[in-house]
Amino acid sequence: MHSKKTDVFGTMTSKIESEFPQCSRIHADWEFVLTDKKTGEVKNNKKFRILAILNDAEKYQHVGVIIPDLSNEYVQLPDLVEKFLSDLQKTVDASMVDAMGNKKLFDASGFKFTGNVYLYTDKLLVSEDVIQKHFAKNNMHLQSRVEKKNLSL
Repeated sequence: MHSKKTDVFGTMTSKIESEFPQCSRIHADWEFVLTDKKTGEVKNNKKFRILAILNDAEKYQHVGVIIPDLSNEYVQLPDLVEKFLSDLQKTVDASMVDAMGNKKLFDASGFKFTGNVYLYTDKLLVSEDVIQKHFAKNNMHLQSRVEKKNLSL
């Protein structure tokens, strides 16, 4: 049986595909790990997905972040966006699937980052305004896409 988090990633990835049908995408699955400072014991971990949303025709890219139940880890997201984009620049032989479903080699060097970060989540545990201001301090524009869960018993 799939967990709710798996469903969030599948649902939100579909939403990105619908919102940016003309764009290619390349993603990485990462996780936050919360450890106890004294013991080093892992207290919690939270998986998230980060995506480059690439407009091949106009040579620009946005970034998408899919993360369930976003809380205080939002403060790390702008740095992680920068790291992801930097890692993409160094990746010379990644393959990706274009908007038509064709596999091809990826070259990030020609794509300009727009500064737009699309946040897809099912729940914000921190004020959206606070998160947007944090991204703005890092010269990024946060576009929130909060998808409420359908509660069924």
